Amino acid sequence: MLTVTLKSLGWTPALEETFAREHAAAGLVPARISRNSKQIYHLLCEKGEFVARVSGHFRHRAKLPSDYPAVGDWVAIKPRPDDGEAEISALLPRRTIFSRQAVSAAGADSQSRQQILATNIDIAILVAALDGARGFNLRRLERYLTLARNSGAQPVVILNKVDLCDDPAPAIAETEAIAAGAPVFALSALDEGDVEPLRELISEGTTVVLLGPSGIGKSTLINAIAGEEIMSTGEVRQSDHRGRHTTTWSELNIIARGGVLVDTPGLRDVQLWTDQSAINETFAEIQELALGCRFRDCTHHKEPGCAVLEAVTAETLDPKRLQSYFKQTKEAAEAELRRERDVKKKHAQSKRSGRRGGTKKT
Repeated sequence: MLTVTLKSLGWTPALEETFAREHAAAGLVPARISRNSKQIYHLLCEKGEFVARVSGHFRHRAKLPSDYPAVGDWVAIKPRPDDGEAEISALLPRRTIFSRQAVSAAGADSQSRQQILATNIDIAILVAALDGARGFNLRRLERYLTLARNSGAQPVVILNKVDLCDDPAPAIAETEAIAAGAPVFALSALDEGDVEPLRELISEGTTVVLLGPSGIGKSTLINAIAGEEIMSTGEVRQSDHRGRHTTTWSELNIIARGGVLVDTPGLRDVQLWTDQSAINETFAEIQELALGCRFRDCTHHKEPGCAVLEAVTAETLDPKRLQSYFKQTKEAAEAELRRERDVKKKHAQSKRSGRRGGTKKT
């Protein structure tokens, strides 16, 4: 049986300092969220595995869904070893946050919120597949790269199922062209030699998240990296090459070789929760070209002397790449406006509530 230590879970000196200062005196214990479902949390710590809920005080302080624990979070708990349950008293500071935008309702009343997929991630492995199905999509990879860079994690791109591709060279070249410096590995998760370089990236305490659509072999890749069967795998339908959702929630697993792996549900369409700087990093070559534009505030649409448009005309910049940049930029700007509107709306509601709750002097 694998012995769980704080170090194997990814505990850091910064977390130790915070916990000692704010929670140790209260007799609390540090634990990491391995899975959650409707605010029922599964925890791992040196005292074992626990099922927990947040305390009433925690719930009172939480204002947004993102204030609640997510997979990968470190929390301070009161364990009850006799019944395998615990109470979560506090959430420790997050080092990185891997999240997407969740939009509720539609039209003018739509609201934007942050949906956290995983936290405290060191490496984000972005998986595509070269089996001729729908698992290889450059535009999707660009979105994943932006999410990874916005999170603070190091992105790594995996092109899986290379053994099912007659000529992987074009796909590898296209991926390297959009990766903006992120490492790109073309491999088969079924080939021990192919997987070994990935294992070298992951050491004890390193937390890795895998992101990609269903049917691309994420669970098989996790098992290959771990060197053991820790995730169930599903077959891909031959009729349309769609994969079954073998993972329906994010889940954290410790591997005996060292390191922590987080699998996520298959994601096809990802709405961005990001700022412009992460987008600029993903499209670094466009930012470099923009330095040659005649106008400093050039939007790269119709302005004269636009170096970006000139690169498109000269066929040194893929127009689809530029359109993807425009789409991400617009999406991020619209999300920011929606968030600002939501804040103003909540502030107005709070003021009206305060007036109704006040007492009239006589």
